Amino acid sequence: MWFHNKLVGVIGFQRIDWMNRNVEIGYWINAEHQGFGIVTKSCQTLVDYAFHEYRLNRVQIRCATENKKSCAIIERLGFMKEGRIRQAEFLYDHYVDLFIYGMIADQWKVRHSIETRRNV
Repeated sequence: MWFHNKLVGVIGFQRIDWMNRNVEIGYWINAEHQGFGIVTKSCQTLVDYAFHEYRLNRVQIRCATENKKSCAIIERLGFMKEGRIRQAEFLYDHYVDLFIYGMIADQWKVRHSIETRRNV
């Protein structure tokens, strides 16, 4: 992710499952560039790409349960919290639980068309 010609984070498709037409998105941004909408816009762009270009059916994002800012981004984008995986990731010096969020192509299309109408 770039902000004012500076690399401030990374985002990408983690695992594309072509047979089942789903993908997981992962991202990280440095602390000093949080709060500018960079992750939100980047996630939105990748989700659009997954559904419109790759014609996938599902996008999933995992997020540490204690990472309130990241969870808020995912929820603001309309993803549904689908579950919790206990001690799924070793972060710094301990294991953390992860929430699993999912978005289905049909739901994204409906949400996107509503937002487009609001912006007109």
